[in-house]
Amino acid sequence: MKDKKKNISRRKFLNLGAKGYASAHLVQSVPFSLFAGVHPISSTQETFHGVCYHDCPDSCSWSVSVKDEKVLEFKANELNPFTGGKLCGKMERFPEDVTFHPNRILTPLKRIGKKGEGKFERISWSQALEEVSSKLKVILKENGGESVLPFGYMGTQGLIQKAAMSKRFFKRIGACNLAESICGASAMSGVFITNGQSIGVLPEDIVHSRYIILWGTNTKHSNVHLWPYVMKARKQGAKIIVVDPFESATAKEADWHVRPMPGTDVALALGMMHIIVKEGLADVDYIKDHTLGFEELKEHIQNYDSKTVSRICDIEEQELIKFAKEYAMAKPSLIRMLIGMEHNLNGGDAFRAVSMLPSITGAWRELGGGLMHFTFELGGKALNFERLDFYNTIPVENGRTINMVELGKVLNTENFNPEIKALFVFNSNPVVTIPNQNLIRKGMKRDNLFTVVLEHFITDTAKYADYIFPATSQLEHWDVADSWGQAYINLNHPAIKPLGESKPNSEFFRLLAAEMGFDDPYFKETDLEIAESLFDTDHPYMKGITFEYLRENGWARYNLPEPWLPHKNGNFGTVSGKCEFYSAQLEKSEKSPLPQYKKPSYSVEEERKYPLKLLAIKSTKGFHNSSHANVKRLIDAEGDIELKISEYDAKARNISNGDKVKAFNKNGIVILYARIGKRTRKGVVIIPHGYWPSLLEGGSSVNALTNDWLEEIGGGAAFNDTRVQIVKI
Repeated sequence: MKDKKKNISRRKFLNLGAKGYASAHLVQSVPFSLFAGVHPISSTQETFHGVCYHDCPDSCSWSVSVKDEKVLEFKANELNPFTGGKLCGKMERFPEDVTFHPNRILTPLKRIGKKGEGKFERISWSQALEEVSSKLKVILKENGGESVLPFGYMGTQGLIQKAAMSKRFFKRIGACNLAESICGASAMSGVFITNGQSIGVLPEDIVHSRYIILWGTNTKHSNVHLWPYVMKARKQGAKIIVVDPFESATAKEADWHVRPMPGTDVALALGMMHIIVKEGLADVDYIKDHTLGFEELKEHIQNYDSKTVSRICDIEEQELIKFAKEYAMAKPSLIRMLIGMEHNLNGGDAFRAVSMLPSITGAWRELGGGLMHFTFELGGKALNFERLDFYNTIPVENGRTINMVELGKVLNTENFNPEIKALFVFNSNPVVTIPNQNLIRKGMKRDNLFTVVLEHFITDTAKYADYIFPATSQLEHWDVADSWGQAYINLNHPAIKPLGESKPNSEFFRLLAAEMGFDDPYFKETDLEIAESLFDTDHPYMKGITFEYLRENGWARYNLPEPWLPHKNGNFGTVSGKCEFYSAQLEKSEKSPLPQYKKPSYSVEEERKYPLKLLAIKSTKGFHNSSHANVKRLIDAEGDIELKISEYDAKARNISNGDKVKAFNKNGIVILYARIGKRTRKGVVIIPHGYWPSLLEGGSSVNALTNDWLEEIGGGAAFNDTRVQIVKI
């Protein structure tokens, strides 16, 4: 395959996350090669390479030693310099926590109780496939393909098991498209509008930085393999600043913690620009040569003087001025972002504005200077993504696009034409992870909604399924993993045969396609064949990196130019090739061409009844989104679910530390325990994300409270604009 300029393919940025927003047989007869393609049972010890499947920037490499299908050793790859021979606490005991967990589903299950009760009986694969196929054929005949909604996300970010075969199946039947916008869509859209790409400074190059801003990222917990590089930079003289409304574990380690009110990051960035320009600290030559729209931006930021921004963000004016000056004068300066500031109505604009700062100061000129964000474009360019995007060539008209954030609304709207009649859930647990939990539950209880779930466990979502199919774990199937947080590619080699009757996600869709009578040759392609085809490329980043090399070694770093200075001389990914302060694209869409702060609008009654702003954040150490939240040792380590609240707000409600409290609003109620302290700002409360509601008192978790508002640029979830009240029980 010739090196050519590709569209940003990797999931077309997770289906652009915002498609429509950012511009959406019998088992016995199956050949063994169509299963995970693992080795035959060996009586000698063998070691296989693999990679963590979680939706995480680190994408750690690991190795698994087995004998007689028993795992003897599971550990981090000691040779991969980014993994650094260490897995996070969530994954150190992965085999026992997931693969060999006693509650793992190992046979197909059919519902025998009411939806939500979690009562099932075992059935055979052949019976389950026949019944699911028969029901689906009737739904398609009576309602058409757009009555079918596939709901899969990043329960695995492996390129094959995430969506390689499911995309083909759902395109074949003309099903709805899912805008995968719950996480990253607003962030990506904002950065792309400004810079035309997300890739910037590479993770290891942070050691060259001397002024590091960790903006909206709890690096010490959620990007643990970057943290040693941050600490190395500090030893070499770097100053570490954290921008976060919450005093996270990372903020506690920082040299300086800047604490704006939630949702005001865009105002903070625009205020910094105002000060930098006013003080004559902008890089005039870089702006002249490599940016567009500076004059319009310069006029715009007059609305964001230090006094105004100090009031919006609720930070001291002198702190703001100091922050802006230090950043502009430090060389090299780096801003590290993940997705922390996107989950509000200002999310997309916040990423637009922060992405402009390195071009205002000319930080891109130096190694270790600029912006560090996602890295998935490396794989999107280097790998043969045409194999994953093959579904686009299937000659079936694209179905409508549904935003995953609005699942509750979609399942409960009778005049949604056609109404969703079939829901397939895989690599996802939406009852836990998607906003407006109770509305989703209500929709999933519908008698006329046919639900199929692929899972390891009977999750809170699986309890509503009509049929559950047992999925393989990462130790049992082939996969290839690029990364959105570092510059390495990994191959996941199956280490053991699938336990029980479990099968890879890809295999389920092959078998269902066959049962539906689809004989299209693209359903015959095996996981191993897809994996090998991804390396059919002559892109320079892949020089020396072949499928066989990875089969032997597990991982490789892309062959990237050194030093990596992507925007030293401009070369932005925009149509103009420049950093675009002013977006003509957004102007055509009748949206603001310049980022701006918008105060969320609430009714007077809502502000009176629910005076506190809720942040639903990923602050647990043992859970990853909703994964591992059913593992007893990790539940015990986390302890009781806590609500973090300021001393001021607790005192006003006569709440003491450790009191049982009720958080509530019009959407629902959550029962938890108060944790009072200075880590939380006045007017803000924090509830951790990821707990399974069925394991909590009251049966609800934080998404019982969150709203399903959409951020307008990327279509992301604005759930951190939710308001609540707290009372002691």
